[in-house]
Order: sequence, then structure tokens, then C-alpha cells
Amino acid sequence: MATWKINPDPTRNRLYAVLEGFFTPEEMKRCADDTIEAAKKLRPGYCTVTDITRCKPMPPEAAKEIERVQAYFRTSGARRGVRIVGESALSGMQFRRTGGEAEWNSVNVRSLDEAETLLDAAD
Repeated sequence: MATWKINPDPTRNRLYAVLEGFFTPEEMKRCADDTIEAAKKLRPGYCTVTDITRCKPMPPEAAKEIERVQAYFRTSGARRGVRIVGESALSGMQFRRTGGEAEWNSVNVRSLDEAETLLDAAD
């Protein structure tokens, strides 16, 4: 069973997402839809921070939804993506691979503090 929290922060123009557990294709579709709706509340040039430290590797059908979200980020004017992977190298690789297919560039970091520092330095 998977859970997700998607929080747009219009003040900082950032989208925060936390994904946990094993996602079925249906759950990932709902998560992807929620993520896209939340991103619509931000201005072009927004950044994304996705915490997947507790996310399990996904089946290929679910990974296609990740690619759909990453393509949306690119076409909607997102500036930068940061992925918090902690020690979860496998999930980080899966998200990075789909990002390449969607032409969405993001970096992997170990913590939220590291993500915030990276994005704050770029502002």
C-alpha cells in the first residue's frame, strides 16, 4: 500500500511531494494526477522537491506515470527538481531513468535540508 502527500508552497514557488510504500499502477496514476493539480497552483519557474526515501521500486506501468508527471514539470515551466533519496539508491535510479525519458533533469540528495540549501543557492 502506498501513501503520498503533495504540498504546493506558492510563497517559495516550490512543490513538495512525499511518496511512501509500494505503488500499484492505479495508485501512481492518482498520485500523478494530484501532483499535476498541485503544480498548477505555482508560477512558472517553480521547483520540485520529491522525497522518495520510503518509496519501493515500482512496476513499469507505475513508472510511466512518473514519466508523465516529469514531462508535465518540463512543459509547465518548472525550473529545477530535487529528489530526496536517503539511502534508497534503487528508487532514485528509477526516477532518474524516467526523468531522462521525459527530458526532466533533477538531482538526487540525501535530505530535505540538502534539497533546500541547493534550491536556495540557485535562487
